[in-house]
Amino acid sequence: MTTPPHQPEPGSIRDRLSSPRPTDQASGPGDSRTSDVPESSFQNGDSAGDLAAHGRGHKQIHAAMAPEPVGLDRHAMLSDRDAKAAERKVASLFLLALLGVIGFVVTFFAVEQEFGKPWNTWFTPLLGTFMALALGGIGAGAVLWAKLLMVDEEAVQDRHDFGSSAEERAATSKALKQGLADTGLPRRKLLRNSLLLGAGSLALLPLPFVGFLGRFQNKERELATTGWEKGARLIRQNGTPVKLGDIQVGGVESVFPDVEEGTLRADSPALLIRMRPEELQLAGDKQEWAYQGHVVYSSICTHLGCPVKLYEQQTHNLFCPCHQSTFKADQGAKVIFGPAARPLPQLAISVDDEGYFIAEGDFSEPVGPSYWERG
Repeated sequence: MTTPPHQPEPGSIRDRLSSPRPTDQASGPGDSRTSDVPESSFQNGDSAGDLAAHGRGHKQIHAAMAPEPVGLDRHAMLSDRDAKAAERKVASLFLLALLGVIGFVVTFFAVEQEFGKPWNTWFTPLLGTFMALALGGIGAGAVLWAKLLMVDEEAVQDRHDFGSSAEERAATSKALKQGLADTGLPRRKLLRNSLLLGAGSLALLPLPFVGFLGRFQNKERELATTGWEKGARLIRQNGTPVKLGDIQVGGVESVFPDVEEGTLRADSPALLIRMRPEELQLAGDKQEWAYQGHVVYSSICTHLGCPVKLYEQQTHNLFCPCHQSTFKADQGAKVIFGPAARPLPQLAISVDDEGYFIAEGDFSEPVGPSYWERG
């Protein structure tokens, strides 16, 4: 009995593709049967009936697949009112840059820059803020200008020889002139004038640093001094003064100068240590800088400026937690281990009439890491 040949299933192409074949008709070696679906049926992913059912006609498909024409000006349809509004937005950003430059120059000369003065802490933040306004205003204005007012165009140019012909140079000149016209500068006076004011004023930013350094010269003199001065009491972080007898033998206390913003000055933190007087082995004048076993050292590491506040009572060692520099507190804070190159500076101290510790002046040498002006 012969098996009748397989007949194509009725229905659409999708019905026939989704319909499983019987197991006995599965393809195998030597199977010469071909698909009943003609090759031309795969030219379109959807049949005309399916497209109609989804509300999509042939014209809509071709329109969706068509590339966007080159040289399309998306801003050509801007009304005069919208164009004026966009121009005012861009001009306001350019004028913001001008205000930033003016604020930068005024801050440089008017705001107090002397170390320790009340307005000193505002000097650098104000300079940075006004410089950001100056540069950001020009940058944001240029971006907004390009997005709202300039021609949005895509162009493709083939490679060519390095030498240009006279015709090409003429065409380039014409294109540059046309580009200038497309920016809107020739006909938009507000935009042009605000751009010239904002961008032109940027040339003033470096002038204060070029010829008007004035009191900002010789800053190494300021680097060599701290907030400590003669008669300044030693105070804690909370502002309370330290009195003779407050610290037990082997104890330590972080201290700051009792001056304006003394606890906020990064160059002034110090460490008050109490030992037995016979344990101190100070050389020269440093013996007179201590008071009844109390000695004060700068707590700023002479390697990279980390806080040195780890004290070991038994060995009188001071440790820097950053790079393990070790200083002998009973021997003038000399370096016995680690990368630090010199001892911690010592502060001369005494006691006032009320029994509070006071400084006899500033540190005898610059505190913190070594720098090139050290004498």
